Amino acid sequence: MNVLLVEDESALADVIARNLRARGHDVVLSATAEAAVLAMAERWPDVLILDVNLPDMTGWDVLRRLGAADRQRLRVVVISAAPVSPKRIEEFKPDRALQKPFPIDALIRAIGAGAEVEQ
Repeated sequence: MNVLLVEDESALADVIARNLRARGHDVVLSATAEAAVLAMAERWPDVLILDVNLPDMTGWDVLRRLGAADRQRLRVVVISAAPVSPKRIEEFKPDRALQKPFPIDALIRAIGAGAEVEQ
């Protein structure tokens, strides 16, 4: 599975990427929202793991840039240090929202499971 991981905390990004790669996933890392948008233009992922708070804009801004048809073409897992509001869940409809710190197994399940929110 092709995974785009958008996370600006390098230590966390490294842990997540290593765990996903160990399970056979192809992982591309982006530390900013703009880099994520460029990466998606170059190679469309199956799964987008998206931090909400990024240095250049929010993860929500990234999702706003995607059209409705594009959003249906990938699974989105939102990760955030703060609880994700029900309003944001309703507006952006991520397949899963995980609050940091989360067990890596929860993320592994999230990239292969149906819509559900864990906070």
